[in-house]
Amino acid sequence: MMKKKWMKLLAPLTAMAMAGMALTGCSGGAEETTAAGGGDTSAASSSEEGEDAGEAVTGEKQVVKVGVMCPMSGTSARFGELYQASIDAAMKAIEEDGLLKDYTLEFEYVDDKGATDGAPAAATYVLDQYGADIAIGHMLTTMVLVSGPMFEEAQVPLLGIVSGPASVSQGFEYLCIETGTDLIQAETLLQYLVEEKGYERLGMIHINTEGGSSAADHIEKVMKEKYGLELVSRDAMTTEDTDFTAQVLKMKDGDAQAVIFWGLNQSQGNVCMKNIEQSWGKVPEEILFAGGTSMAQNQMTETWDAADLEGVVFPVGYIPDESNPAIVRFIEDFKEADVLGQDPADVPARVYDAVFHLVTALNNLGPYDVEAEDFSVKLNEQLRQASFDGVQGHFDYSAFDNGEGLAQMSIGEWGPDYTQRKVYPQ
Repeated sequence: MMKKKWMKLLAPLTAMAMAGMALTGCSGGAEETTAAGGGDTSAASSSEEGEDAGEAVTGEKQVVKVGVMCPMSGTSARFGELYQASIDAAMKAIEEDGLLKDYTLEFEYVDDKGATDGAPAAATYVLDQYGADIAIGHMLTTMVLVSGPMFEEAQVPLLGIVSGPASVSQGFEYLCIETGTDLIQAETLLQYLVEEKGYERLGMIHINTEGGSSAADHIEKVMKEKYGLELVSRDAMTTEDTDFTAQVLKMKDGDAQAVIFWGLNQSQGNVCMKNIEQSWGKVPEEILFAGGTSMAQNQMTETWDAADLEGVVFPVGYIPDESNPAIVRFIEDFKEADVLGQDPADVPARVYDAVFHLVTALNNLGPYDVEAEDFSVKLNEQLRQASFDGVQGHFDYSAFDNGEGLAQMSIGEWGPDYTQRKVYPQ
């Protein structure tokens, strides 16, 4: 079913209508688009193909409607502010550099509550009420799994701000994700712990979600098949757990050299770290504490003391790098746009790169009638072939067939006074 023929999946929504934010990109004279990190994003424009020539348009720029599904209420509302600041920062750079040639972008922010049960209503509003040409959003893989079929049916692209491998294992043809999967993160973390640090005994605690379980399964598989090792212990946890002493003692009995804490709630990580120091030894002097990308977020500064956090390592796409002009620009523009004036972290970087992904695809598509029934289809084709340099690294969606684009992650480490630095790969 084409986007223009999209039928209502739920009753009309009245409470969710949000004021749109129209942001305009300036035109540029170059034939190639320079993305956030200055990469070559050129590709054959579909408007140059004979079969599509009739759909090409010239003259005034056309408006591409972008639905942004993010938490705007509840305990995760801060992430909605981060989404908006990231998009504002990206559009500032795009406008200043004249990167968007043939289109302007209009953003409609819709509250998905940051919860799985909020995803269908948000997706319905974006597709049915707003009539989006493309959507950005959802911070949880379970939310993408719920709304993904709706975007498939409508043939409208969705740029997911998620890392769960299940998001790209469903065969969705209209989904791209804007970071590496948890599996890529897990492999990178093991490279650091086993190959770089030389550890052979690792313990793991993981959240009992699809993403957490998949990451733990993959870590066990890679350890066994690639390194001939086994975890000394593996335990699942819920978001309500408030004590990890039993799990810590199991790792202590197994003489673990490092603890992998793969969770969603940053405060739980601090509790686990305290349990280690109370029942076992000092972190990180005696036991290295590692986590998933949740450990990279700015929320760590709200739930951890700086002294506790120093030395904690994590796999992530984005790490601040003052030697990279594109990252410096991202930091400055984000802080200017953010209501709290904070430095950006991993999730804002994903959203920021998503905008450059879209701009790259639109430039590669060239002038095309946004009112055509197949506009979103043609746009999706270009999204799936886009290559550009973002603040997380080099994206090449043509290298995969499942909507992934980022194949290499990094390992970051928390330093003094809530600073971060890259420790792997050098």
